[in-house]
Amino acid sequence: MHPLTMPLRLPLRLLPAVRTPAARHISFFGWGRKSDDPTAPTEATSSSQRSITDLLKHSPRTAAPPPASLTAPGSLDSSSIFGGDEPTETTIPGQLDLTETRRLRDPARSTWGWPKLAAAREARRRGRLSRPQRIARTEPEHTAASHFFKTSVKKLAPLARQIQGKSVEDAVVQMRFSAKKAAREVLAHLHHAKNEAVVRKGMRVPEMYVDQAWVGRGPFERGLNHRAKGRIDMLFLPYTSITLVLKEKGTLARIAKEKEAKRLRRPVRQHLPNRPLRGQRQYYSW
Repeated sequence: MHPLTMPLRLPLRLLPAVRTPAARHISFFGWGRKSDDPTAPTEATSSSQRSITDLLKHSPRTAAPPPASLTAPGSLDSSSIFGGDEPTETTIPGQLDLTETRRLRDPARSTWGWPKLAAAREARRRGRLSRPQRIARTEPEHTAASHFFKTSVKKLAPLARQIQGKSVEDAVVQMRFSAKKAAREVLAHLHHAKNEAVVRKGMRVPEMYVDQAWVGRGPFERGLNHRAKGRIDMLFLPYTSITLVLKEKGTLARIAKEKEAKRLRRPVRQHLPNRPLRGQRQYYSW
C-alpha cells in the first residue's frame, strides 16, 4: 500500500475532548436561545410538562417593561440643564380666533375701546360734527319694516308710491278709502309705525310725514291648481313686505332752504350782446 493512502492513526490522548453543549431553554417562545435565568428548566424538562404560567413568564412578549430610569423618546435627561423645564402640550385648533389674542392683550378693551375711538373722532375734526351727525341730532326719523303680506310686489308697489311724500294723516286717509285689498295691511302698518315713532323717537304726529316707502320680496308659498283631465298646476303664492321712513316737516324746510341757497350760488347766465356779428371766418385767425 502506498504510504500516502495509508489511514492516519493517532492515539486517543491526542484527540480533543468533546464537550457537550450548554443547557438550552427550549420552548415554544425563543427556540434554541440560551437561558440567562439559572432557574430555567433544562433539556430534561419537556415543554409539555411545564405549566402555562412558566411559559408565559419566560416569553419575550410578556417580559417586564424597561426600567423607569430610561429616558423616554423626545424628553430631556435629568442631568441636562434644561431637565427641570417640563414641556407643555400645545394644541393647534382647527380655526384660529383672531379676536382671542386681542382679548388677552387687553382684557378691558370693551370698557375703554369705544370711548377712545369716539374721542379720537372728535379730536380729528376738532369737535365739529359732520353733516350726517348734525342732521341725525336735530331731525328725528324712524324706519319701520312690516311683516310679510300675502300679496305680490306688483300689487303692493303702487300703494307705496301713493303714500310716499304725504303726511301720515293723509296717507291714512288714502289707505282707508282705497279699493285695494292690500291697503288694509298697509293701513295697519301705518298706525304701527306712527305709534313707534311717537314712543321711541318722541316725534309729533301733526309734523310727521312719509319720506320713503319701498317694498321687499319675501318667500313663496306653494299651492295646487286643479285642471281638467286630472292635471294639476303648481302655484307660487308670493309674500311681500313694506318699509316706511317717517320724518318731521322740519326736514322738508331744511331741504327747501338748501335748494334755494344752491340756486342763489349759481352764477348768473350772461347772454351775448345784442349786436350784429361781423368779420366771421370759417377757420381760426391764428
